[in-house]
Amino acid sequence: MRRRLGAATAAVAAACVAAVLMPTGAQAAPQGAHQGTHGKKKPKAPHTVRLTQGADAKSEAPSLSADGRYAIFTSWASDLVPGDTNAAPDVFVRDLRTGRIQRVSTDAAGGQSPLGGTAGAISANGRYVVFVSTSPGLIPGEVHGPSSVYWRDLRTGELRFAGDEIEGVVRWAREASVSADGRYVAFESSDTVPKPGRSVAVRDMHTGELKKQPYTMTLAYGPRLSDDGSVMVYTNGNYYPIGNSPTDVKVADPHTGANRSLHTRPDGTRGNGRVSQGGISGDGRHATFTSTATDLGPEDTNGAGSNVFVRDLRTDALRIVEAPDPALSTADGVLSRDGRYLLFRAFETSVDPGTWYLRDLRKGRTELAIRGTDGTPVQAKTGFRPLDARGRTVAFSSTAENVAPGPRSPGADAYVQRPR
Repeated sequence: MRRRLGAATAAVAAACVAAVLMPTGAQAAPQGAHQGTHGKKKPKAPHTVRLTQGADAKSEAPSLSADGRYAIFTSWASDLVPGDTNAAPDVFVRDLRTGRIQRVSTDAAGGQSPLGGTAGAISANGRYVVFVSTSPGLIPGEVHGPSSVYWRDLRTGELRFAGDEIEGVVRWAREASVSADGRYVAFESSDTVPKPGRSVAVRDMHTGELKKQPYTMTLAYGPRLSDDGSVMVYTNGNYYPIGNSPTDVKVADPHTGANRSLHTRPDGTRGNGRVSQGGISGDGRHATFTSTATDLGPEDTNGAGSNVFVRDLRTDALRIVEAPDPALSTADGVLSRDGRYLLFRAFETSVDPGTWYLRDLRKGRTELAIRGTDGTPVQAKTGFRPLDARGRTVAFSSTAENVAPGPRSPGADAYVQRPR
């Protein structure tokens, strides 16, 4: 992937890697949250495709390739492909151009995985996928832990183990991320050494090298890689005290281990709230996180409610992302490849499913992002990479009845929608 990057993109990636250790100190910048288009006129019905038309069970966590052509998702349905008889969730990829659905959480020969697979992610170029499976014997002659991360080349069908096993220590792996060219796989795994907890690691699929990331608390999870694999964002935390344990979101160079906190005030000290949901734009320049902090910038108007923040890793400038109604909380922020568009959810309480918006961070415009056939908001959940590179297509799952015409599944269906 690095050889394929243009000069401009390579320069941005290099600057962002250097910025990993740059001290924080830039003031939070205003970003035009009140220039939204929501409420001015009734929005038109978006173009929506149901990925799981007429499926006999629920589907969830859809994500997209950079061009929006391929969608990966997990489904409990048994009728999406012939011969699905394992009565377990599987990971599928749908080609939105041809309509073809392929089950990708299979063994090395393409045969059915007895226990299926979950937590699928697809590379930006749409060629490589990673998934988690508890099935034994997916690769002949190999025995791995009770929950392992696997990497697959969709063009050749090749399947490889990408997880973490050192000197026979059994580990549980979960929640993987893959670089655009499939070379790097970041994942979360349980640890017994050097100390109990969870950590994040990065596997180089070209060389086989595995690098564990240093962490100061007992939990490290939610790794997210930039397209070229040179920048990673993850959440750091502790098990205890339950419900009020300290947390941090870090940006790291996964190849050197150099890292720093993103959750900092203008003077470089830590923010006063809890933080999670770290993310990174495809070009590696902008990082996101969700925080309840009240001291990261003067624009915070929702008190102890959470907000999405966007940090420019080159300049260290920090933006707070408020809802069109600034009294609401925001969370679940995901950026387009160049960091211009941000998908986020606005909500009143933790039990409120909320409303999804798409914000143009350059112009400050906000629009409804996930809508029903009548143009109104619908309840939805998103996966690892729900936006395409240009911020024009959104993938999500929903139990709502008015997302698209046609037969629904008994549970949630997976969808792809173009809001603008």
